[in-house]
Parts: sequence; structure tokens; C-alpha cells
Amino acid sequence: MSKNKNASGMTLLEVLISLVIIGVIVSVIFTFYLSHYRLNQSIISEMELDYSLVRAGQVLAAAVRSAEDIYWDGKNLEVTYCYKGELITDSFYLADKDKNGIQDLYREHLAVPNPVASGLTFFEAKEIKRGLWQLSLGAEDSKKDLKWTRKVRQIVCLD
Repeated sequence: MSKNKNASGMTLLEVLISLVIIGVIVSVIFTFYLSHYRLNQSIISEMELDYSLVRAGQVLAAAVRSAEDIYWDGKNLEVTYCYKGELITDSFYLADKDKNGIQDLYREHLAVPNPVASGLTFFEAKEIKRGLWQLSLGAEDSKKDLKWTRKVRQIVCLD
């Protein structure tokens, strides 16, 4: 009596070989997925740092441009500007007020601190010549150290 091979099912060797092939395919797919996930996280982290630097730079440059008087003491940038005929002083400084271990740039307006950008490690303002300021910011990630520097001319308020 001859048995039909299809009726007897799969042998143990065939099952083991198919499991090995499936395991290899799954490990290749998993490795590919993890490498793309890490790349994605790295790009997101770098873009967040870039955005923090640009945003902080925009706010600082706008404040310096419209300032009547600017004072830099090494840590704090005090900007006095004219608003509706009244002189108002804002302070810009780095601090970790939310206690998460990451320095944030704060703008203290009317004695209320407001975070501008997060992840900054370096902040400096230097008057190159009268009315011309150089603003420098730095942000650091575990893999990258980014810098932002601009020269901004102070425009006197006409109000």
C-alpha cells in the first residue's frame, strides 16, 4: 500500500527549516526597523535643538532691535524698550526653573518669567560697537554641539 505524501503532513525537519527561515526574515526586518527608528529619533532631536536655537535667536534679536537701552552683566541681558510712551525692562537669562535638568532661556517681562526656548547651554551678548550687538547661543545634545550667532543693530524707539 502506497501512502500519499500529502496525506502524511509535514515532517519535523521541514517544520524546523521553515522556523529558521522565518526567524532569519523576522530578525532582518526587526534590525531594519530599529535602525530606522534610531535614525528618526536622532533627526527629531537635532531638529528640536535647531528650532530652539532659531526661536531663541528670533526673540533676542527682536528685543535688541527695539531696545532703548541694553545691559549685559555676563548672565542676564536686560533690555529696556519703549511701549506706549512707557519704558519697560525685560530680562533674558538661562535657568532650570522647571527642574528637569535642561536649561531654558527665560524672558522676564513685568516680573513674570516666561520660557522662550529649551535645551540651551550657552548664552552671550556682546556690544561690538555702539548700537551693534553680537548674540551667541549654544545648544548641546549627547551627539552634537550647535551654535547660533548673529549681529543685530539696535534701533532707537521714536515714541
